[in-house]
Amino acid sequence: MSHELLVYLAKTFGLIWMMGFFLIVVVRTYAPSRRAAMDRAARSILPDNPETEDRHGPDA
Repeated sequence: MSHELLVYLAKTFGLIWMMGFFLIVVVRTYAPSRRAAMDRAARSILPDNPETEDRHGPDA
């Protein structure tokens, strides 16, 4: 097995693997069935009741 063949295989299969990984990430991110989980994650850093918080945050 020559060096050129190994480089060719690494470039070809590396590209295919990276494109497959990218597609899996995009599909999982934008799948409509994951909307509830994404909304929960987006709201997890917000306080439960913003009216009880001070204008500058809870530690101010």
